[in-house]
Amino acid sequence: MNVPAEKIAEVLGGRHVLGRSVHSMRELDVIVREGMPKSALDKFIAFLTASNQNRGTETVQLRNKIVSRATYQRVDRLNVQVGETTERLARLYALALSVFEDRNAAKRFLMNPHPELDGRAPFDVALTEIGGREVEEVIERGLHGLPA
Repeated sequence: MNVPAEKIAEVLGGRHVLGRSVHSMRELDVIVREGMPKSALDKFIAFLTASNQNRGTETVQLRNKIVSRATYQRVDRLNVQVGETTERLARLYALALSVFEDRNAAKRFLMNPHPELDGRAPFDVALTEIGGREVEEVIERGLHGLPA
């Protein structure tokens, strides 16, 4: 199941944050290659922490899993590697959102340990490209009711 680039861009803050409208994966790739604004990372993490009482602490913890604190404070735009990780996580959130049709359910899926991922949270697994593919497979199997 492919997620439309527009949905991924929306999770990253849309035109307001990205500086342009996104209608294709190619356009999203250009943003990543040119240096995604770090505010796109902030917007994505805000989706994940919206209803939490410890939002500030969780925001910093999640962000530090993606980019080091020193780098985050030093730059306005993310390098390609961090931009790719941010896009991948936003894509998986958008995919989970399209499957569950509920922001809280999509967030719970990403942030909680999952038995098909050896008890690791999909967010943590998806910090690598290979892990991201593994998380996509879990979502696909769940969508189609297939066993692990």
